[in-house]
Amino acid sequence: MTFITRTVSAIAFTATLFATTSAFAITPFQAASQAYRGQLNGIAGYQALEFDIRNGSVTGEDILEAAGLEVNASDANFVESILRDNNND
Repeated sequence: MTFITRTVSAIAFTATLFATTSAFAITPFQAASQAYRGQLNGIAGYQALEFDIRNGSVTGEDILEAAGLEVNASDANFVESILRDNNND
């Protein structure tokens, strides 16, 4: 009986761990914010990022990849538009 109880507890713990991990997954908007603040490996922040976005040396796809997100054209365009709009402030 103890074996069954421990097995069920382990399964419950694992399910909770996976649920907690997925709750902390970042969004494309958060990836853009982190990129702008220089918090993504391989992506320069602030003015350097603004320049890199303008000249095409960094793309939305690069930012999504650096954030560990699935890369798709829609999200990549969204990230780039956020960062371009930020330049007009």
